[in-house]
Amino acid sequence: MSADGTRKPPNVFDVARVSGVSTATVSRVFTGKTNRVAPETVERVTAAAKSLGYTPSEIGRSLRLATTKVVVLLVPDATNDFCADVAISLEQSLKGIGLSMVLANTGEDPERQDQLLDDAEGLRPHAIILLGAMDTPRLRQAAQSKRAIIFVNRRPPPTIKGPFVGIDNEAAGYAVAEHFIRQGFSDCAIIHGPRRYSASRGRLEGFLRCLSERGIDTGSVRQIESALTMEAGYKHGLALLRADHPPRAVFCGNDMIAYGINRAATETGARVPEDVAICGFDDNRVNDWLAPWLTTVRVPALDFGPAVISLLNDQEAMPKTSEVILPFSMTIRKSA
Repeated sequence: MSADGTRKPPNVFDVARVSGVSTATVSRVFTGKTNRVAPETVERVTAAAKSLGYTPSEIGRSLRLATTKVVVLLVPDATNDFCADVAISLEQSLKGIGLSMVLANTGEDPERQDQLLDDAEGLRPHAIILLGAMDTPRLRQAAQSKRAIIFVNRRPPPTIKGPFVGIDNEAAGYAVAEHFIRQGFSDCAIIHGPRRYSASRGRLEGFLRCLSERGIDTGSVRQIESALTMEAGYKHGLALLRADHPPRAVFCGNDMIAYGINRAATETGARVPEDVAICGFDDNRVNDWLAPWLTTVRVPALDFGPAVISLLNDQEAMPKTSEVILPFSMTIRKSA
């Protein structure tokens, strides 16, 4: 009801709610773009509009192609402190240029990413930022549109071109191996993220390349592909540390895995770093308070926001091959 007591006319969100679809789907139905909409969905949307008294002309006006002042950020794991730091950095930077941010969690689920991309279009966002993109049909389609899409931390999939903000992950993996060699650690293991993701693959390849160049047989390096979670680090840590010949040092795909391995070391009685050295990746801000012992690669998460803004500000001239490569550094602490 409006302030004067009269009933407000139905809007596009009402149609989407009643029909159980996204506003983007409602837009497709009433603009004739139904090639990606199931016939039963079209029927459901039109029936909902009719029952609400919502006419296609009203929908057309409500779904005009103008963009909003909203930027959508999709992250792979909202509980990951690195993702949280990047989100904070981006939100603060967007606020400085009069834009707002909507955060959504894909959970590393390709279908969920596609659904969120579909929903994002209903917001008519100024831009879509993907921290940890996965190669999906909807993303490939979105990349062909005029919508600004920027890839963060994980490069765009091979089938897609798009602006990128991140670090040189291969060089970072190489730097970890150099540090292990300086410490005399040649019996190593690496627990890395899925190879299909550019960041995980780069860290692994850089690490192995350095060992190979220094004459270390990379075939002896225990390589474990893993989810980037504490639980996964704990599980793999127990298996490694209970083996007949535990590794002398472990390079972890992120700090979350390192936390899990440290717990496994505590439970198995392995001393860090005397029995097993641990190196993480990210150096999120929690480390200063809860893990001041962790040697790790520092990725400047709080610099990601300004870097993304630099691309958005030059959006007119921004080619899809644009990239901002941020510096990384080794943070040497007790664990390695």
